[in-house]
Amino acid sequence: MKRPVLILGVEPRITIPIARSLRGHGVPVEVASLSAAEPAARTRAVSEFVRLPSPDHQTEDQSASFPAFLSRLISQRGYDMLIPATDAALTLVSEHETGLRELLYVACPRPHVVERILNKSLTLDIARKAGIRVPSTYRASNVSELEVLSKQLQFPVVGKPYHKSSETDFKVRYFPTYEGLRQALTNDDQLGSRILLQEFAEGDGVGIEVLMHHGEPVALFQHRRLKEVPASGGAAAVAIAEPPEPMLVDQALVLLRALEWEGVAMVEFRYDRARHQSSLMEVNGRYWGTLALPIQAGVDFPWYEWQIAHGEKPAVPLNYPVGGRWRWSAGYIRRWHGLAIDSARKAFNHPAVLKELVPSFADLSARDALWDSADPLPAIVEGLRTVKHLAVSDIKGALRALRPAHRDHA
Repeated sequence: MKRPVLILGVEPRITIPIARSLRGHGVPVEVASLSAAEPAARTRAVSEFVRLPSPDHQTEDQSASFPAFLSRLISQRGYDMLIPATDAALTLVSEHETGLRELLYVACPRPHVVERILNKSLTLDIARKAGIRVPSTYRASNVSELEVLSKQLQFPVVGKPYHKSSETDFKVRYFPTYEGLRQALTNDDQLGSRILLQEFAEGDGVGIEVLMHHGEPVALFQHRRLKEVPASGGAAAVAIAEPPEPMLVDQALVLLRALEWEGVAMVEFRYDRARHQSSLMEVNGRYWGTLALPIQAGVDFPWYEWQIAHGEKPAVPLNYPVGGRWRWSAGYIRRWHGLAIDSARKAFNHPAVLKELVPSFADLSARDALWDSADPLPAIVEGLRTVKHLAVSDIKGALRALRPAHRDHA
C-alpha cells in the first residue's frame, strides 16, 4: 500500500488534476485548505479534506498554531509527501520547511531558492544575468515617484504583483495611459508598493512546463494561451498543446538552472512568432493552471514527481500529441461576463464587438479543465460558484448605481 500524499492549498484547476493523477496510480490523496476562502475539494479523488488554522491567526496556545497543527496532522495521517498547490502554500511551506522536511518529502526546493521565484524582481534579475530578454521594469510606490519616471514609461504598461505572496485581487492589470495609472495610484495609496510596472510585450502567452531533477529536465510540455481572462490578458481560459519551441525551451532551462530549481515549474513567455522574439513574463514554482492539458496529452507531471520522490525512474514519453485544446470553464464564463459588460458600453458605436460574445465550436469542444463523467462534482460546483459570484457582484453594482439617483429623486 502506498502512503497518502497531502496537497496543501485549493485551486480547483490545479488541485483536482494533481489528485486525480495520483489517485489513478493508486496513491491516496488528502487536501488541506489554508483559509475559509478556499473552496472545499469536492472530488472522488480526495479521500479527506481538512481546513487548517489560519497562518495569520495569533494564539497563545502554540499547539493550536498553524505549524503545530500541520505537523501533528502529518504525523497522525502518515503522509510521506507534501505538494504545495498555490503560491500561498508555497510561501508557507518555505517558511516552515525545516520542521516539515524532518517529517516527509517536501515537493519544492529550499527557501532561498523558492524566494528567487516568489520575488519577481529577483527572478528578472537572474534572467537578465542569464542573457534572457525581460521587459523594462520599474517601481513607483506613489504618485511622486511615478512623475519622476513619467518620461521613461512607454504606454501601455502592465502592473503585476512584485511578490507572489502580495495580497492583490489581480494577476495582471493594464494601464493604457499615464493618466489612468496616476489615477489608480491616487485612488489606492498602497497599490504602488505592491506592484511592478513593465513595458507591454507583444506576442502570445506561451508556457514551458518542466519537471527538473538535479539540473536536468525529466519531462517537458508547451502550451499557448488562445484566450485569457480577463480578455486584456491574464490567466488562460483556453489553451492549446504545442510542440516545444527549441528557443523557448533553451531559455527556460537556462533560467531554471540559474535559479537552481528542483521540481515542477512553468516558465511563462510572451512570444512574437513573426519576429522570433521572446520576453520572460514570470516563473511559477508550483503546478500551473493548465495542468490538466499535459496530463490529458499523456505527460503526467504529478505521477513523475511522485516517482522521483520515491526513488523510481519515470517512463516519460518522447513525444506527445499536439493540437489538443483545453478550456477552464469558470475562467471562460468570467471572460465572457467581462466582455459582455464592455460590449454593452461600446455596442452602439461599435456593433462588431458583439461577435466576441459568440463562443466558437473549437472553444466549446475543448476538453474541460475539471469535467470528468466519473467525477462531475468539481466542474459543476466551480461553475455554479462562478455564476453566483458574478450575479451577486452585478446586483451590488446595480444597487450602488441606483442609490445616487434615488437620493436625487428624494
